Amino acid sequence: MKRSHLNIALAVAVAGLGALLWFSREQDEVFPPLTPLAQDAITSIRIDHPEQPPIRLQKQDGRWRLVEPVEAPADEFEVASLVNLATLDIKRSLAVGDVDLAELKLDPPRYRITLNDIELAFGDTEPIEHRRYVRSGEQVALVLDPPSAALDADYSDLVAKALLPDGAEIRRIELPGLTVTREAEGGTWTSPEQPDAEPARIETLVQAWQKVRAMWNAKRPADAGDAGEPVRILLADGELNLRIVEREPQLKIDNPAYGVRYTVSKAELDKLTKLPEPTPSPTPTPSPTATPSTTATAQ
Repeated sequence: MKRSHLNIALAVAVAGLGALLWFSREQDEVFPPLTPLAQDAITSIRIDHPEQPPIRLQKQDGRWRLVEPVEAPADEFEVASLVNLATLDIKRSLAVGDVDLAELKLDPPRYRITLNDIELAFGDTEPIEHRRYVRSGEQVALVLDPPSAALDADYSDLVAKALLPDGAEIRRIELPGLTVTREAEGGTWTSPEQPDAEPARIETLVQAWQKVRAMWNAKRPADAGDAGEPVRILLADGELNLRIVEREPQLKIDNPAYGVRYTVSKAELDKLTKLPEPTPSPTPTPSPTATPSTTATAQ
């Protein structure tokens, strides 16, 4: 056989083998999401870690709240990480009877998350693509490992980063060395320590407390006790008792009722603890000097 004919025959054979592999390759199987729940249908979430108190959240009037182990407004961004679990894509699915649950750390699981009444048991990650084993009912799914700290046993990440509830109406703030107050909504702000302070300066401090947000949260140390400087904020429908525990290098404020320590930018320290300096009065513009008349009086 001529060499050119041999090359053509080999090319045809290779092309045929490629076509065979193409048409006979196994197609990727498409799976339904991890749960049948729509994200907006989820109204309750429970997180269970071994030997830790359960963490429970409920959706109330369209907003998420922690209800266990403490009652507190929830961080909507962090809760979204939990809600997103409902529609996670499944990369591979196995029947429970086809796997060793103990080997996959699913018997017992590392932790459980219950969305409404659907329990998801989380196990180990597989070593190649680091996907997480999750048991739901009689299936074990491999999913992309959820990255959020909201899934761990420390609930502090789930507490809202805003130090005051949305729409809170402040009536009085008691700070170390400074108190500001007003008798009723729409009334004039005053300060016993600085009776001459303009209401607008006090309003600036009040707005700073209404808007302040933590950069991150941490669990308040169990031995914190009464450490720090007390801050009492009286609201129209309750009060908050906080404690300033650090001023350097960042501002740290405890909320003992929530068991949370907020880390706030140091740039907020003076805004939250002092009245702003008075606005300087404008310097009056001097009147132009009168020019004597040069017109001689006619004699």
